[in-house]
Amino acid sequence: MLIRDLLAGRAGADAKGVRPEDSLREAAGRMASHNVGALVVTDDGGKLVGIVSERDLARAIARYGGGVADRPVSDVMTRSVITCSGHQGVADMLSLMTANHIRHLPVLEGDRLVGMVSTRELTQAYEALQAQANTDALTGLSNRRHFLESLDIEWARSRRYGRPLSVAMIDVDRFKRVNDTYGHEAGDRVLSVLARHFDRQLRAVDRTGRLGGEEFAALFPETDVRGARVACDRLLRAIRGTEVDIDGAKISFTVSIGLTRANPGPDGNPGTEDPAAILKRADGLLYAAKSQGRDRIQMDASAA
Repeated sequence: MLIRDLLAGRAGADAKGVRPEDSLREAAGRMASHNVGALVVTDDGGKLVGIVSERDLARAIARYGGGVADRPVSDVMTRSVITCSGHQGVADMLSLMTANHIRHLPVLEGDRLVGMVSTRELTQAYEALQAQANTDALTGLSNRRHFLESLDIEWARSRRYGRPLSVAMIDVDRFKRVNDTYGHEAGDRVLSVLARHFDRQLRAVDRTGRLGGEEFAALFPETDVRGARVACDRLLRAIRGTEVDIDGAKISFTVSIGLTRANPGPDGNPGTEDPAAILKRADGLLYAAKSQGRDRIQMDASAA
């Protein structure tokens, strides 16, 4: 996201300003009336000559005492101002402001002042972008990339502390039949309903993601396969009892699950198996569940 996109998406993008000769009383009143933490300072020709912030006002009070209200803005304003342009990125400008301990940043297009952004505003925008980048748009679950990052993190934690970790691959049974019979919109509804079941039936610490199409995965931190099996059984039962209404038609569906563990190695010591191998084993167990009739869980034989 660019700074100009951020300005375009909010009301009142224009920066609020004062003149150097205005009093600090006027500046403080303008900040309060517009609910902003800083004002740009411009000369008679509209050129940016400084910035005055709530922090500047606080320093002025400490320095000048009771007569501060009638002093001109030019006495306390910050004259050396870092600026940006609208085509610069939100993440880059947030990093710049953090490194320089800046709370407010004027935005210029050429010599024209077009707005001002704050670290709080940029932080909120950056966090929203991060969430969007990590989320599957249809289901609201983690997308493939973010889920695999979570798997790497939990696998490393399991190895470091010798704690259990279980991993499940989950696939909607005969999903192509739903799409072919009722259309892709119906298929999307089924996947959205399945995602809600993950939220309701699994714990807050469990992590689920959509790996692609109708294929999903789940992580069960601090949980051995038997404990994860309890959660997966609960999930299967809830899904079996669900009907999705599509224009009056009631669609039922089931899922198959392959459930495995992050192998700790002999005597509980860290094993050499990497996250990709763990996910591959869970995928093999998933297809074993499919071949045995679907709507079931297939676990590691050693953990059964």
